[in-house]
Amino acid sequence: LFIFLIYHKLIMKLGIRVSTQVSYGKGHFMRCLSIRKHVQDDVIWFIDTKNMDLEKNIPKRDKIFYENNPDGFANLKKSILNKDINVILLDNYFINIRDIRFINNKIPIAILVDADANIKANIIICPHPITFNNIKGTKYLCGPKYAPIASNHYQHKKNNINYSNLLVSLGSYDSKGVTLNVIQAIKNLILDKGYKINIIVCLGKDSPVLRKVELSIKNFSSFKLIVDTKNMEKIYTKCDLAIGAPGLSHLERMYYGLVSVLISQNIIHDKLVKKWVSLGFALEAKNSIKSIENNLQKLLNNESLCRDIINKGVNIVDGRGASRIANEINRLVHLG
Repeated sequence: LFIFLIYHKLIMKLGIRVSTQVSYGKGHFMRCLSIRKHVQDDVIWFIDTKNMDLEKNIPKRDKIFYENNPDGFANLKKSILNKDINVILLDNYFINIRDIRFINNKIPIAILVDADANIKANIIICPHPITFNNIKGTKYLCGPKYAPIASNHYQHKKNNINYSNLLVSLGSYDSKGVTLNVIQAIKNLILDKGYKINIIVCLGKDSPVLRKVELSIKNFSSFKLIVDTKNMEKIYTKCDLAIGAPGLSHLERMYYGLVSVLISQNIIHDKLVKKWVSLGFALEAKNSIKSIENNLQKLLNNESLCRDIINKGVNIVDGRGASRIANEINRLVHLG
């Protein structure tokens, strides 16, 4: 009986509270899912609203609760008080500091962030090369070593760069329509400067610019639009160059050996883009047709630059970040 009680105490009962509203894209959910895949025990998910496109990826044995708004945590609070969970992974910008403090007073908490955050938690996880003002008692898992990307196969390292294969991926939602400027810039390079490029454009079915994107590439056979792709990995292995955002997808592209032109879509992105570019892991373009055109040309005309960026990327993202994070969260329960 004594052995059973000890074993029972050490079982990790993980809760995941993650943003899943369509307008926030899929990045928050996908990185939580990557971490969840390295957890042996069942998990309880707390998500904003019903979202079948995302929920079908959750293991059937896991439970799902709906908080019904981005900053809600009523069901999470109930599960904590009922001792249904003994550790929480939080990936949600809308939970306020007071509620985070309540959670952390009850159970250990690990928080995924994309920028320096003055938050007290047991673990702060940031896969980007950002320096934090350390808070006593908080463990920081920072940098690409902790990139929670999906990596089902061996790292894809490029032997030869094929400049004709380009990925355009500005997130599944792209509320600002950056994809439209990118498409026009590429069309200018094809029509005015004779570049021969095969382009894959990825977008979600709920994107407000989907119809405009469809119309903008209608008469261009070099463009292929993929809506709500089920296998991003397959697309990565087909492409060598990319134009995209600086979040989780950039870390995935580095892992698979793509070189990126990064475009910011918000304030957090602004800092991330500048950091990645200053370290030599990407080029930066503004959200303007001319800037995108000029920076894409830099890649198309400079193989040594591409090779240098690709080598840097595959050397710092090894695909084991999600496993490392899961182990650290598990250690919280064991040490508790």
